[in-house]
Amino acid sequence: MLDPVKILKRSWYILWSYRTLWVFGLILALAAGGASSQGSNNSNYRYEQNQGQTQQVTPQGMQEAFKDFRSEVQKLFQQGIPEADITGQALTTFLWVIGAFVLIMTLVGIVMAIARYVSETAVIRMVDEYEASGNKMTVRQGFRIGWSKTAWRLFLINLIVNLPMIALMLVLLFAGIGVYFAWDNGTANFAAFSTVATIVLAFITIFVVVVLTIVLHLLRNFFWRVSVLEDTGVRESLRRGFTFVLENWKSVGLMWLVMIGLGIVYAVASIILIIVTIPVVIVTAVIALLVVALPFLLFAGIFSTFLAGWLPWVAGALFVAPIFFPLAFSPWLLLGSWQSVYTSTVWTLTYREIKALPAIVETPKIGPAPQG
Repeated sequence: MLDPVKILKRSWYILWSYRTLWVFGLILALAAGGASSQGSNNSNYRYEQNQGQTQQVTPQGMQEAFKDFRSEVQKLFQQGIPEADITGQALTTFLWVIGAFVLIMTLVGIVMAIARYVSETAVIRMVDEYEASGNKMTVRQGFRIGWSKTAWRLFLINLIVNLPMIALMLVLLFAGIGVYFAWDNGTANFAAFSTVATIVLAFITIFVVVVLTIVLHLLRNFFWRVSVLEDTGVRESLRRGFTFVLENWKSVGLMWLVMIGLGIVYAVASIILIIVTIPVVIVTAVIALLVVALPFLLFAGIFSTFLAGWLPWVAGALFVAPIFFPLAFSPWLLLGSWQSVYTSTVWTLTYREIKALPAIVETPKIGPAPQG
């Protein structure tokens, strides 16, 4: 039977004794930062009354409000913000600057995605090699074994695993476009009906996709390890990984429950660690400010040649933000890297242990041959 405590203890030992893995953990934490970060939005609501009378919301009123909002946006980009001495042309130019930033960040995202799958491959192989032979690889050796066709296979497997979520995003996008045209061109009653129907179907679809995604992400741990450790293609990795989980569902389910519990403990511990390390983060934030000060002024000076008001400063801050935030929050990034390496190590050891279970059988005792 699988021993989760043994795996957790061994993974903890590997995390602290095999510090070369931390380099790849930092890459994994950086690559997963955008996906794991969560923003909180606070909305303030104001209830207004006009001489004691409440205004009833009707489909026609919502349609008029929607058209008024679109008209105000168009007016904003035509007239600009006179109070801040910003013209409509400057706002339009600022949108092009934001577009350039998005394009640059897309290219950076592609590079980080490549680095992520190379690091995923490296961590799995390095842990497996350490368990098999006790040999610790260097960072250079880790990148060498990570830079392979297997990293591309991990990307494809992850793409397949995330297909339901990608399909959901596309469906919601097209549904939103449909609702937009319904409010813009259709009748008010039809627009209201289409909005309500879209919201109901969206909630049902989101629930189904979330459950399916949770299951697929559990299976992904084994799809990846079959691909990396058995050197199999994408289709074979999916088939053998699914069969592996199906045949050992009790051990996999037990480890999954353990990891859920461990995730809850980590969430609580991380809150405590974040609070404790706030003074350290303040120091790193000051250092980060000093590092990005010169690039910020340089970008702001360049943008001031074709932008007015506070827009050059916003654009400059936007372009140095990808440098500032990783440096400022590097202590918390390090915590994330440890968590990434530890989780990957746990699943690698789980795969190795479950795979070895059928071989651990009692050798039958050979008694004397029967006398006949």
